[in-house]
Amino acid sequence: MELKGQILIYSESGCKECMNIKTKLESLLLPYVEVDLVNHPDRRIEMENLTDRDTVPQIFFNDHHIGGYYDLIDLETSGQLDSIIDQVKNTPVPDTAPKPAEHSPNCDGEIVGWNRIKLESLLVKLADQGVLSSHRKMFTVYHCSFHGKDLIAWLTSQEMLSYQDALNTAGDMVKEGLVVHVTDPQHPFADSSQLFKVVGADFPSALNAGITQSCGDQSAVQISENLRRIMTSLSGRHISEEGYKVDYEGIKTDVEFAKYVMTAQSLQRVSLAGISKQALIAMFINIYNALVVHGIVSRGAPSNHYVRYKFFKNVSYVIAGHNYSLNEIENGVLRANRKGMADLSKPFPVGDPRLSVALESPEPRVHFALNCASKGCPPIRFYSPDKLDNQLNKATKSFLSSGGFSVNSDTHQVSLSPILKWYKADFGKSDADMLKWVCGFVNNTDEGRVLQELIDTKQFKIVWQDYDWSLNH
Repeated sequence: MELKGQILIYSESGCKECMNIKTKLESLLLPYVEVDLVNHPDRRIEMENLTDRDTVPQIFFNDHHIGGYYDLIDLETSGQLDSIIDQVKNTPVPDTAPKPAEHSPNCDGEIVGWNRIKLESLLVKLADQGVLSSHRKMFTVYHCSFHGKDLIAWLTSQEMLSYQDALNTAGDMVKEGLVVHVTDPQHPFADSSQLFKVVGADFPSALNAGITQSCGDQSAVQISENLRRIMTSLSGRHISEEGYKVDYEGIKTDVEFAKYVMTAQSLQRVSLAGISKQALIAMFINIYNALVVHGIVSRGAPSNHYVRYKFFKNVSYVIAGHNYSLNEIENGVLRANRKGMADLSKPFPVGDPRLSVALESPEPRVHFALNCASKGCPPIRFYSPDKLDNQLNKATKSFLSSGGFSVNSDTHQVSLSPILKWYKADFGKSDADMLKWVCGFVNNTDEGRVLQELIDTKQFKIVWQDYDWSLNH
């Protein structure tokens, strides 16, 4: 439906009634713009002044304040909504109407309406009529996928589109982030044997699977920051100040956790193009730590080593159109595609598109930033790209000085957390290299000076500590 005017919603990511009101508008084929107050907190006072309310959603038809979701339903039930729609349909936006959000990486202000609904309905038809299928490419099976030429053939024969309209429609599906090339997220649509897939549909077990926000590619940095902000808020209420104890039941029932789950769905269609190394590392550390919490809350804590292995292999998020398990985030991305301690092969095989995200070399300090929900792990913290180097140094020093390392000058024994044993290759080629790396973070302490002397004289014996796998609650 074409509107001369504007429908604007003040909302918050994860708000159930906000989702309901957007779904209602889409069912009425009414395009709208959105000001998400999570991403634009400076607009909250404006909303409160305009509406005399402090709750979301609040909806405006031009400068006419309708109210919230139930106010909209009441207008529809009473028959008054049709005249309001007619007015916004035929009346240009007045200067007194609230303004859409500007320059938002989360696509606030983008008009969402008939075109997207049409594209999503076409995807449903594709599934119903068997165009979507499973295709194997090398060693990977892509579910809910199709060849570009088959989509064009279906659109021209079943939807009766001209060839050019079919190409434009298929291209719109890619631009909207509804479908993506199976190996190259930046690949444009092609009428060929190139293979495309429906975003998120081939990973139904991923914890962030589901309906994504109604917008195109979003900034990975911004979404990561939104998730970090929400989890930091949750941490303040349900994670001990030092970061070692987690109230999983409290998180499960916290309304803000529902907001986190909704925001995590946005990861399905983020754009990783041009992301800096610092931002990438911070993003995946934060996602890992939050995904562990999400996994425990949703699926329960692992009860033994085998269940724990399966947990880290299977608990996952869809990120930029591809599935990443906890194991793949740690060993594939942050450890530059190295085998995990219980794995026989690398996480990402040759030709895997996720290799483009993997670091060129391991970042060993991440081992003191990742929390696996056990008492032996480093504490839960969340990291910022602009402060990452200092934060990782601080996390490493803190872990080593809080029991992860000790030395006995009489026996020449160096006691270390088994984390350094499991990922020994990341710290150097030999025991001496590993101890030199440790020394770099404790060299200003008495124990550090003892360690340096043992390294210089090659008179050291490494003793591995026991690891406490019990849940950190």
